[in-house]
Amino acid sequence: MCRLAQCLLLWACTAAASAADEQPGGAFANAIEAAQARVVKIHAAGIGTIRSYASGVIVSSDGRIVTALSVMLEDPAMRVILPDGRRFPARVVARDDTRQLAELRIEATDLPHFGLGTSENLKPGDWLIAAANPFKVAEGPEPISVIAGVLAERTSLAARSRTQDFSYQGPVLLVDAVVSTPGCPGGALLDLDGRLVGVIGKSVVSTRTNTLANYAMPVEEVAAFLERRPADNAEAKADTPTSAPAAATIGDWGIRLLDVGGRVRPAYVERVRPDSAAARAGLRADDLILRRSQRRIVAGRSCSW
Repeated sequence: MCRLAQCLLLWACTAAASAADEQPGGAFANAIEAAQARVVKIHAAGIGTIRSYASGVIVSSDGRIVTALSVMLEDPAMRVILPDGRRFPARVVARDDTRQLAELRIEATDLPHFGLGTSENLKPGDWLIAAANPFKVAEGPEPISVIAGVLAERTSLAARSRTQDFSYQGPVLLVDAVVSTPGCPGGALLDLDGRLVGVIGKSVVSTRTNTLANYAMPVEEVAAFLERRPADNAEAKADTPTSAPAAATIGDWGIRLLDVGGRVRPAYVERVRPDSAAARAGLRADDLILRRSQRRIVAGRSCSW
């Protein structure tokens, strides 16, 4: 290589490195550091096609965690793994069936946590960091995965989950990064200052593009979910056992529940008999039954089929 070419190559490499530092490079480090201390791994039992792992974000120093609502959260052996590798049993204290968010609680104190600020200052093209545990890459104290991307747009969600319309149709942050993968729901979306601007939502298919939607629930929606009721009241309601429904047989309704191999069984529909009461009521395969006659179904207790 001639001397001139060597000089040009050295100049190009130096310029690229300087540009990376001056543009998003240094700021990425701040966002990644914030995420690594505040995003947790969630492990539970897998059911049917539902994965047995997810991510969550710590939103208080005393162990409040927000994640995406999923049937895996019904597992009484569910556990949360903190960034330092500590493992804690977790319980669901609140659910939002519309936003498809859940609040978990673990018995821990003095935890680094995200504040619930605002995403209003974000503009299309702004750099973002998505932090989660896709494909169960991390099991213990290993770092979570981070993905750099930009905000595509703020829009309303029009999507479907499997064959049904998705319950949430409110505002979302669409990101130019692949976050619609197993393990990512419940992960964090951060700006380059390390502030939480959204929580990655459940994997759904956009009805506009017929492709997987890479989106996050804006932090304002997360805050509205957490603030809609006092945490203690919600926890008491969630933990109060309900009485079992009147005895009935599967044939009465025309549904078959998934057999999960002897584990505690949630009311997860595997099959619906045509022309049955269940079919007329609109039940479909892959549905999760949450309530019967206004009574919440508690896996293993009120779910005695």
